[in-house]
Amino acid sequence: MNEKKRRKLTDNLGLKMIALLLSILIWVGVTNTNDPIQTKLFTDVQINIVNEDSIADIGKVIEPEGTGTVTLKVRERRSVLRRLAANGSNFYVEADLENITALDTVPLTVTCDYQGVTWDEIEVMPSSLKFTLEDKIEQAFPVTISVNGEPDSDYAVGTTEIEEGKTILIAGPKSVINIIGSVSAPVTVGGMRSDSVQTSVLKVSDKNGAAFTDSQLALLEFKDSNGNLLTDRQVTVNVNLWKVRRDIPIEVKTSGSPADGYFVANAETVPVYLSLAGTDDAFAAMGASLKVQDPIAVDGASEDVDGEIDLKDTLSALGDIRLLSGEDSTISVHVNIEKRGNRTFEIPLSEIETTGMPQNMKLVFTPADHITVSIGSAGNGLSMLSQNEIHASMDLSVCKEEGSFTVPVEIDVPDGYILNEEVTLTVVSSSQNQSSAGRADAGDGEEQETRTSAEAESEETSEIAIGESSGTEKVEDMTEQEERDLQ
Repeated sequence: MNEKKRRKLTDNLGLKMIALLLSILIWVGVTNTNDPIQTKLFTDVQINIVNEDSIADIGKVIEPEGTGTVTLKVRERRSVLRRLAANGSNFYVEADLENITALDTVPLTVTCDYQGVTWDEIEVMPSSLKFTLEDKIEQAFPVTISVNGEPDSDYAVGTTEIEEGKTILIAGPKSVINIIGSVSAPVTVGGMRSDSVQTSVLKVSDKNGAAFTDSQLALLEFKDSNGNLLTDRQVTVNVNLWKVRRDIPIEVKTSGSPADGYFVANAETVPVYLSLAGTDDAFAAMGASLKVQDPIAVDGASEDVDGEIDLKDTLSALGDIRLLSGEDSTISVHVNIEKRGNRTFEIPLSEIETTGMPQNMKLVFTPADHITVSIGSAGNGLSMLSQNEIHASMDLSVCKEEGSFTVPVEIDVPDGYILNEEVTLTVVSSSQNQSSAGRADAGDGEEQETRTSAEAESEETSEIAIGESSGTEKVEDMTEQEERDLQ
């Protein structure tokens, strides 16, 4: 039996070997046709630098030349290449600084996390990384807070503060430290309505304003002012919001006196109103308007004066108040200088409003027809003033006793006008009973006896009329005959 099996294996051995070879060739041919070996490039694969401490121990830092990335050329079957990520994340390229050569180069090694790919199937281009050795220095830099977005329209960013301090320490290669232009901590405030605490990642820009690349940032160490390392360049920023008040009027004062015969009519500003942001306490201290600290000089002026005022000093003195972002701190001021002038108005006694009218007393006014009022301009043209805009009033309570009195007349004029001199009336007060008796003795006895009480009342009201609807009295003009009768 064994001999029979042996013969089956050894008979026609040459043919069997040829058949096996042909099978292998067919398998290889089919495999190469369905899954051929191909070459694929993976670009911008990051280089990982390890054992940097071996350089730091000698007080040096290294700066790799180039972009810090390599290109990998992989030769493998198509089915394997298809399983590899296009961004090269399956590969790990390493530069071990312990292997640095006398030429300041480090050979690069590569591994792949996919088991079907071996190191001998990968070509690294370039095959080594060149470094520049230089001194390591540390320097302090101020940090500015950059605000992105706008809070709710009723609020504005008031104050921002970095908890780690206003300055930070940055250590790294001297050539890199020397090109740092600014360090900022960005925060976002879009739509905010309350204070917030935010974590910010520091941004570094060179002196031309260009942001540092990731490879440049990887060369730097960031610390707070106390030397504590800042993990991932992170700092904590407190953002405090202030309330916004709009349409705040501006009050401007002047210094000096205009030329003789001239006066300051008014002062106008551009803009007329301001929008400010501030704390409740600061707005309470400011009041309803912004009173500008710096005056406009008008000394000796005989014509309008124009000027500009920077509000920075005024706002600084108020404390926690500022203009909204983007608004100009300079305002334009126009001071109107006008020449003094007078205008005389004759106001009838019937238009004088009276209070305190005494009962059972007859009053005689001098002058009996009108009072003369002299008005000057303190800001507006006199031609624009109407007599209807002048209000006259007087208090007659002093005339409750008999006698002659000088009664002042209160004159109210619109803003922009002034009363040049006081106005008074002479009032003679006497009892109505005595006046009636005097008239009876002087006239015809029979005619006086037939006079009805209604006629007497009519004569009395022709001398003094009392307003009924408003509860106040107005003096009516007296005829010359009535004055003679009283006398």
